[in-house]
This record gives sequence, structure tokens and C-alpha cells, in this order.
Amino acid sequence: MIIPEFLKKGDKVAVVNPAKRLQSDMTAGLEVLESWGLVPVIGKNAEKQHNLFAGTDEERLADVQWAIDHPEVKAVIMARGGYGTTRILDHLDFDKLLIRPKWICGFSDITSLLCCLDNLGLASMHSPMVASLYRDTRSDESLRKALMGESLTYEIKARKENKPGKAEGKLIGGNLTMICNSIGTSSEIETEGKILFLEEVGEYIYHLDRMLVQLRRADKLDNLRGVIIGDFSSMKDHNDTFGYSTIEVLESHFDKLGCPVVYGFPTGHESHNLTLVCGEEAVLEADPEKVTLSFR
Repeated sequence: MIIPEFLKKGDKVAVVNPAKRLQSDMTAGLEVLESWGLVPVIGKNAEKQHNLFAGTDEERLADVQWAIDHPEVKAVIMARGGYGTTRILDHLDFDKLLIRPKWICGFSDITSLLCCLDNLGLASMHSPMVASLYRDTRSDESLRKALMGESLTYEIKARKENKPGKAEGKLIGGNLTMICNSIGTSSEIETEGKILFLEEVGEYIYHLDRMLVQLRRADKLDNLRGVIIGDFSSMKDHNDTFGYSTIEVLESHFDKLGCPVVYGFPTGHESHNLTLVCGEEAVLEADPEKVTLSFR
């Protein structure tokens, strides 16, 4: 796995938007980056609008390609997610990125890009984006520490649903919808022997079950070292009720895997969204009192 160089004060970071158009300005998020001593450089199309998207496919593709190719840019932090990254993903050229690696940071719709980078052997960050910086100090600080190469260790309270144990392995995951969407494509997630983390927002509970069935049928739940369940926010039942709660659906798919499983990890679409380094070796420890996740 290629680990890009960590950042230092004065480094340039590109801000681009491969997906949905902005619904507010990025001033607060940019100020957070500047407070770390970084120099944000905004893609020329990042604040455009074209229907749902931040510009046309061609404009968004041009911005992302510019950011990953730029010789002075040390990291790329996405403006926001939404939908749209998969429309341009197969047209990106990663040759220069593999020669001159840099950190790619984002979550939600950006999961498809993070999975693609993992398949290329390049570590990346599932993290807050510019539009979501400033909402939670701990989450912001987690991204700063990750970018600067400082030690990352998280500790949270245990939940009764957890399956205790210790797992070591590379971390991969992200938004469940985007992970399912990757199956059968060039960015299909590779999970075997890894610690898988998942989050989701705004889905019907039966959709959740259907996606987890798809992961099982595609063998993506086989031979996992561990599972981290993040926020499953604003989940909803159908008028013709599914009959199970969100946690009951999750437990039905993960509790018999024979590996540690932890619930309620602060990652996803809530204000707390701790940075997770995809592709890097991690240690997950769960006991009846607490859960610890650390990167080596």
C-alpha cells in the first residue's frame, strides 16, 4: 500500500467538487484549513451549477484531474458529496497520482473514489469535506492530525450490541449504497482480510436489508477481520412496515461472522465524522467497557 507524504504548514491543498452542487459557501471550511497553516486552492469549476451537479461531467472531471495532477498540491479535499462521482470515475487518469501520491479526502459519494484508490494500492482518507468542516471540533482535529501524520487513536464507549474481540488489518469502507454500487465495476470494493466500516443516511430499512444481502451474496462479508458500524442516520420504515428496526437488521447480518463487530462509531452523516485512513493498517479492540481504534 502506498502511503502519501504527510503535510506541513504552507502546503497547498486542492478543493474540488466531483458531485453535487454546493448549497452554501465554503468560507467556514476554508478558514479551518487556513487555520492549520494550509493553503487552499479552489478548482475553477467547484462552485458551478449544472442541474443537480457542480458543473457538467466534463467540468467536474477536469477539476479532479487538475487536482490529482497538480505538482504543487499535496492533498485533495472534496468540497462535498451528494451524487455524481461515479459519472466521471472511469475517465480519471491516475498515472501521475501513482507517481506523485497525495492524500484524497472525502466521504459519502466519494466512497466510490476511495474504493478505486484502494484497488490501485493507494491509501486515502474517509473524512470530513470542506462543506462539513467546522461543525465538530473533534472531527476537524482528526482530519488535521491524519493529514499531518500525527498518531490517530480513537476511544468510544462500548454498546451492548457489540461483539468483543481484537482485529488487525487494513481498513476499507464508507457509504453502504456506494459500496454496493461498486460491485461489478472497476472500483469494486475488496474486503477479504480487512476491517470493513459502513455508514448510511436516509434509506428505507428494507433497502438497508437488501444492500446487506447483496454484500453477502457477492462474498463481501466473507473472511472479514472486523466490522465497524458508523452512523445509520434518518433511516425510515415503509408504510408497509418491514417489521425490523435498523439495529435488528444490522445485527442479523453481522453478528454471526465470527469477528469483532462494533456499533455506533462516530463516522458518517452526523456532525461527528472522525477521519478513517483507508488502506492503512489498523487495530480494533472491543471489550465490554470501550472500543479502541488505532492506526499504526
